[in-house]
Amino acid sequence: MKPLSIVIGLIAGVITLFLIRRKVKNVFPQSNTNTRPPSKKVFPRTPQLNDKLVIIKDVSYADLRSVLTGFCNMYNQDEYQAQPQVTKLSEKEFAITFPYDINFEIYCYFINFIKYPIDVKWDVDVIGWATPKKDDMWMTEKSINKKAMLFVPMDDTEYDNVYMTTVDNIGYKLSFAMNDGDKFLETPKKLFVIPRLEISELADKDFEEFI
Repeated sequence: MKPLSIVIGLIAGVITLFLIRRKVKNVFPQSNTNTRPPSKKVFPRTPQLNDKLVIIKDVSYADLRSVLTGFCNMYNQDEYQAQPQVTKLSEKEFAITFPYDINFEIYCYFINFIKYPIDVKWDVDVIGWATPKKDDMWMTEKSINKKAMLFVPMDDTEYDNVYMTTVDNIGYKLSFAMNDGDKFLETPKKLFVIPRLEISELADKDFEEFI
């Protein structure tokens, strides 16, 4: 009977410990994840092939890091929308890519934000390239599936748009204002130029990613 008593005592002890642990666990209320930005550790890492590339010149890396951090803090607050990767081309020139892709509309906001950052004062030359798809914001039959160059011209005074020139030199002004949409330009603001490098050329170079 002695061994049986020991076994019964062990079982009772395990049950008691389990109940105590349940009580302790229930003392703490569940955290409300809706009140916090998503964890940086769970960014959806599913690479998506795309050709979005941004080249920025005449900036310091310290300033660029500050601007990219500000953009990600703003657009990744409620859900992850951007994970730019930066590759240094020279002391003052950098390439920015999006291995996990980025929505075309957010990509346009990104180019505008780089041109007009909130906390950094600079006058930079920034140009992006992409191939817009049918369902992308502002696109028409004349612009979808065409390699396009995106930029904010030096003489811009509205601050809430980007300009686009397709590979066949059709120009558009893409406005962020409600109900304004895209505006066909009789003459493109800039003629299309091909990027000076391909994204594949960055494959073996060091980079920093921002989320």
